[in-house]
Amino acid sequence: MKNLFGIRKEREHLLDCLTVEDITSQGDWSLEQSLDTAYNRAKLMDSLERLDRRSLYLFEAALKGGE
Repeated sequence: MKNLFGIRKEREHLLDCLTVEDITSQGDWSLEQSLDTAYNRAKLMDSLERLDRRSLYLFEAALKGGE
């Protein structure tokens, strides 16, 4: 369970690192700004998905270990 807590903290850290402006289009935007926004959003979602998969794996492993 300690590992699951670490994953939760890492997830919160990722969400704190990027602001709303980093992952959404705001006002007038250029192609470069749009690409940066798309990249930041993709990077964030990929990181969150990896953390979710690791969390699920650890949770399932903990359940199997408890049987």
